[in-house]
Amino acid sequence: MEKDKRGLIDVVVVHRLDRLTRNLSDFQRIIAEFNAHNVVLISVTQQLDMSHHVGRLATNILTFFAEFEREMVGQRVKEKRAATLQNGRWQGTSCSLGYRIKNDCLVIDAAESAIVQELFFRYANHESGTVLIRDLDERGIRTKQWLTRTGKPRGGQPFNRNAIYLLLKNRVYLGEVFFGGDWQRGAHEPIIEDALWAQVQGLLENRSRRCDTRADTENDTIFMLKGRVFGADGRAMSPWLSSSYKGRKYAYYIPQREIAEGAGASGLTRLQAANLNDQVWTYLRRTLADPAWLLEYLPKELTTHTDFDASLVIDKLMKLEGITNLLFPVNQKALVLCRIDKVTIHPDRVVIELNLYELMELILELLVDQPDLATSYRQVYASVRSHGR
Repeated sequence: MEKDKRGLIDVVVVHRLDRLTRNLSDFQRIIAEFNAHNVVLISVTQQLDMSHHVGRLATNILTFFAEFEREMVGQRVKEKRAATLQNGRWQGTSCSLGYRIKNDCLVIDAAESAIVQELFFRYANHESGTVLIRDLDERGIRTKQWLTRTGKPRGGQPFNRNAIYLLLKNRVYLGEVFFGGDWQRGAHEPIIEDALWAQVQGLLENRSRRCDTRADTENDTIFMLKGRVFGADGRAMSPWLSSSYKGRKYAYYIPQREIAEGAGASGLTRLQAANLNDQVWTYLRRTLADPAWLLEYLPKELTTHTDFDASLVIDKLMKLEGITNLLFPVNQKALVLCRIDKVTIHPDRVVIELNLYELMELILELLVDQPDLATSYRQVYASVRSHGR
């Protein structure tokens, strides 16, 4: 509505009122906005006088019935889908691996169903998702492929960890379909027997409970680099806690591809969080201990300003380094997050990038005991940023 607030819109024309909205409360808000800015609403096929109370009543009634019609249509769609599935007919052009659609019904595809059964059996025999993913990729086995109604191909992608677990949790393989808010018996034949299904679900639940140890990184300082660590491929590395071993858990940063596709997929090793934290913290302290080179990255308009005192700034930064070893972990985390912009992990090195805008904010904070000087620096810095330099 920003344009009409500037007086650029005089009239809004719709074919019918229900083309504008089918929600009565939305309609009332829209009309109130129109009235506040003298915008006229015209319905081409409905003769309504919005300036008269009878016309406004008629408009509200029409909108109410439009809303009622929308809800009825939605309910009918749900009921039709439920009736279709109850009658054994399948909707849409896609289905799960192991089945194909014939005459609007799910029928078992012999070759694909053998793959599904193999995956269930192997997982039940304690083969890991990583092993399964690698084997499927080597054999060229892909996810279910189908064509949309417009003939566009979909699916046919290499399996990843998510695809494996979705397959193992798919109750369609029990001969069930989802309608009426729950899984219910369908008309198609099952691929997986109840006993095997129960065994696999038990393993999935146990592993999920054992591995559901992602840290609350908002409160846990061990993952103080969350959101700052990336692999050489540009993808973020996720914080992860190992399952408990002899009463201890180990914290890592793991490449996203390792999580999705299995160990070794990214070519990068998982990094112990404590080691990486120490490395970044040491680098940050070294920059503060010898900060002269940092001034080269500040705007020249500031460093050449008559009020800028380079020796004072350097002294303040060096004094800050002197007390960093006294900071609590939570304060260390705050300092790192404000000053470190990005940590990139390569197979042979770690690249740490500083946030130089935050460096300026740090300098201003350190000049709290000299407010006049800090104000002068802030004004120059603000002027530089406002001009995009």
